[in-house]
Amino acid sequence: MSSTAAARQIAAAYGDWALRLQEDGWTPSLLTLMFRQLRGTPTAVARQMERETERVYGRFITRVRRNPHALSSIGRLPLWICSPDYPVFKHAKQSLADVTVNDGRHLHVIDFQPPAAHSRLPVPIADHFASDQGIYVHSDYPLLRLHAVPITHDLGAVVDYTLKALRRGLLGEDGVFILPRSRSELPMRGGLLKGQRGAGAVLGMRDLSDDRALC
Repeated sequence: MSSTAAARQIAAAYGDWALRLQEDGWTPSLLTLMFRQLRGTPTAVARQMERETERVYGRFITRVRRNPHALSSIGRLPLWICSPDYPVFKHAKQSLADVTVNDGRHLHVIDFQPPAAHSRLPVPIADHFASDQGIYVHSDYPLLRLHAVPITHDLGAVVDYTLKALRRGLLGEDGVFILPRSRSELPMRGGLLKGQRGAGAVLGMRDLSDDRALC
């Protein structure tokens, strides 16, 4: 199988997974994380963005679950599918900083919120990040700003858009990562085993005969 065909198959697996989550009552949103100028090789920059996304996620989940490490939070934490992205030409004007800082590299997240009965977040996630930016953005951390919009239709197309860097061969399958990482925190049927990550692991889920084995 060619690398392009494999990337498309992986992206399709993510799309299938996202639709299953939505069918199970999880609410999707698209997050965009922009970063301050980061130093180092492209690999080092990618790792810094990944660590910063983990920090933001760690702060955010306490707004959804009072004690995210409690047994009662298993299967009820937000799920983030995270993928780096690169600038593409747009007819609309773009901020000069957005296309020059880190060579325009940023990060997209497909966020899935658990059903309302399992969340203490009092407002939609887009409103939360708009009004409480200061919880996540500090001058001594790499994150510059964070924006969220609800996904109200065409979830599969949004997932495809989010993973376009993967489809175009701009990053390997390990460039896509999923939060939370621990098996005990995975909020879905057919989740990833502890230690698995990236698109290849999600692709493998399509062949599972019994999703319950990983719950």
